[in-house]
Amino acid sequence: MQAEHLVGRDAELDLAMEILRQEGAGAVLLVADPGIGKTALAAEIAARLAGEMVVMRVHGSPALSAVPYGVLAPYLLDLPVEQTTSPVAILRLFWSQFEKRRGGEGARLLLIVDDAHDLDEGSTQILAELVTAGWARLVATSRPRPGLPAALLQLWYEGLAERLELHPLEKETVTELAEKTLGGTMVASAAEVLHSASEGNPLLLHCLLEDSKTDGNLVRRNGVWLLTRALSGSGESLAEVVRNRVLRTSEAEREAMYMVALSEPVPASVLDAQVGRDTVRALMDSRLVLSANGPGGPLKMWHPMYSEALRKIVSPARSLQIRQRMVQQLPPEPSTPEGLLRMVSWALDCGDDVADERLLQAAFLAAKILQNPLALAAAGKVRSEALRARARAVMAMVHYNDGDYRGAVRLLEERAGFLDADPPGPVGAGLLWAAARNAAGDASANIVADARTTAKALIRERETADPVVQQVERNVRALELAALANDGHYEELREGLERFAEGLGADGPDHAMNRIFLLAMQCELLTVEGQAVQALEAGREALFLLEEHDEDLLYFSDFVLLRYTLAALESGEWEAAGTALDRYAAGSATGLIYFGGGIDALKGMSLLRQGRLEQAAELLTPAVEALRVRDPLQLRSLGDALAFYAAAKSGNQVLAQRLGSEQGADASGGAFVEALAELFRLAGQELLNKGTGLQTMSRLPESGHLHRLPGVLMQNLVLRAELGDVQAMESIQETASSMAGSWAAGWQSLAVAQLRGEGQGFVNAGNLLAASGMPGPAAVAFDKAAVTFDAEGKRPEARQAAVLRDVSEASLGDARVHDPHTEADRSVPLTRREQDIVALAVSGLTDRQIAEKLMVSVRTVEGHLYRSYAKLGIRRREDLGAAVRH
Repeated sequence: MQAEHLVGRDAELDLAMEILRQEGAGAVLLVADPGIGKTALAAEIAARLAGEMVVMRVHGSPALSAVPYGVLAPYLLDLPVEQTTSPVAILRLFWSQFEKRRGGEGARLLLIVDDAHDLDEGSTQILAELVTAGWARLVATSRPRPGLPAALLQLWYEGLAERLELHPLEKETVTELAEKTLGGTMVASAAEVLHSASEGNPLLLHCLLEDSKTDGNLVRRNGVWLLTRALSGSGESLAEVVRNRVLRTSEAEREAMYMVALSEPVPASVLDAQVGRDTVRALMDSRLVLSANGPGGPLKMWHPMYSEALRKIVSPARSLQIRQRMVQQLPPEPSTPEGLLRMVSWALDCGDDVADERLLQAAFLAAKILQNPLALAAAGKVRSEALRARARAVMAMVHYNDGDYRGAVRLLEERAGFLDADPPGPVGAGLLWAAARNAAGDASANIVADARTTAKALIRERETADPVVQQVERNVRALELAALANDGHYEELREGLERFAEGLGADGPDHAMNRIFLLAMQCELLTVEGQAVQALEAGREALFLLEEHDEDLLYFSDFVLLRYTLAALESGEWEAAGTALDRYAAGSATGLIYFGGGIDALKGMSLLRQGRLEQAAELLTPAVEALRVRDPLQLRSLGDALAFYAAAKSGNQVLAQRLGSEQGADASGGAFVEALAELFRLAGQELLNKGTGLQTMSRLPESGHLHRLPGVLMQNLVLRAELGDVQAMESIQETASSMAGSWAAGWQSLAVAQLRGEGQGFVNAGNLLAASGMPGPAAVAFDKAAVTFDAEGKRPEARQAAVLRDVSEASLGDARVHDPHTEADRSVPLTRREQDIVALAVSGLTDRQIAEKLMVSVRTVEGHLYRSYAKLGIRRREDLGAAVRH
């Protein structure tokens, strides 16, 4: 890792610099696992002190660890042979080398010792004596095991050294490091995947970045870096790191690592029997192999990417030999899902036979966690005709997530599999088939007609009372109901759901699936009708049922998640929505590559409703690029519209113009989602070109039943109110009164205050909005309160309202939420500091120049400027001059 890309180590760097610059003896001992960045930190320390001290480097080496003073040899070339064992002579010659380097300047000596755990005892004693005598400063790096040599530890015990243990990087720091390395923004989901795969290890992160760029997986679109498929451990950068470390081990240790990588998690007793306990202990001491569940638990490689790279290194013939030796000693049933996938994958790689039931089990599990190559390979090997329909459904799910909708349809239509009454998943397969056809552009009427035709063929020769007939008919009804929702026919949907509920049995293998489907559809219907609290309860019940039966169901998690999240956002339950999305994402890091764009789009919508504009814009712009690569939730049109609106509202016209010109994706997200997308798209157009969107938005309720339903109408009215439409505020009061949830209640209180025009009413509305987690609208309410109180001559109340406004604005970060349609807030004049900063900004200085001149942080300058904008009634820095003159 290059020093210029050192991130996340500021505290350690500052402390190290302080210790090394102090008077008297001083040493810094950096301890961390391989790849964590101890060498990079030592290099950065050396670079910063190179102008103050003479830097001399020593590198520990396993090959020289048994050679007395071997690592010091480059400085001892002039040492007579007869003195090679004399510590005094060695110390004297080493010191003379230092004196030559400093050239009489009086500089201190800084020793940089890498891999100190590989130092021989004699060299360690020499280095420790240099520090103890105060002749040198020392920075030494070491792995936790075997750890620092005794002489260096003694420095720590005596208080002459500080031991700094470096830990893996946090997610935010991984993102920063990746973006610095790549030179551009990274989509949040890709950063999450990289953090999970690297486990915060900077060296492995660099390998993954390099290998992913080389194989075309990591691509840049409109300045945003994103992953297009799952990460691979087969890249050359990672392989080189693994090879270098493996070559440092003995032949027995390498054999043991191959066994662990191929069969992990492997019982410790099995590995002991194969290679001996001493070999296993040596690997554990070196932290190459770890116990999965604490002492005595099954063993695994220290890092998953090491395992994958090792498996690529082992030849198929060698892998088969190892398998034949171990398979009899391994448990017949793997103890974990990961163990099952490993054993099946290993067998497939070696050409070993696997039972159909186990193949299908592994294929289903692999599809759930987006290990698509394994899912396809295992499902494709299923031979039993009784299980083939299920196997084809698994393969169809993989094709759907990859965006191959026609491929998914073909697999599901083979032998009428999407309506098959096989208990493990008829409704799920049917919904997946309908979703794939919708995504491919087929009309709902054609989808339903084809389902009916297929059903007739399936039941033609069966008795009416046959349970298979009843199940097939119920599956067709489910598809008809899904089509009604997709087309926005919610009145008919309500009647259809009531009939569907009456036909459900109390038990049977299909009961849970039909019940989950019913609850998900009720969740969508209630959300559109404005009953978000009831909708959320239905969605929550569906999620609970889904968790109980998740091992048997395909596609349902996607189907339920979207509806539950939209219900949570309408009810104002921001935390519930975020928790559901985060939990879904946590199910598989690879899943973020496929679903990350949709998840970020929904999170962006949540942030917009809270008034967190800048955070939303930061999240949504990269999400758009991810959605153009993968969109299994069918949220691209909504994501496009949200990003476009956020850019326009932020005043970023260049970005907004680009996003606006790139819209126009096929509308396959269903009527409700597409209606929301249309509203945000029109609002963005209004912000860019006044008069082009607002009039259309005001006419939409007259255009059809869907736009008159509260769940859609309320979003229309809120956006129009934010655009300055006074009539919309009047309508909000009436519409919100029929709705449930804090989002509607908060806006209703603001509408009531607006209509009454009382300062205290605005304060009450602001308090309610703030308590509901909507600081943006709350700041607007408090701002209006300040203006109203000021007009009424109530200066103390105006000042208090302005304070509440500033508190709400502060919770938004740098975002400015002052209502552009409100008169400038003259009740609270610019403070002296704000006047100084505004004057400097008008003179042309940048925020950083202002910060340096006034000796404050850049963030402080930005905060004062945004508050000044609000008080002056402007939106941009460019308007400051005119506002000040006015």
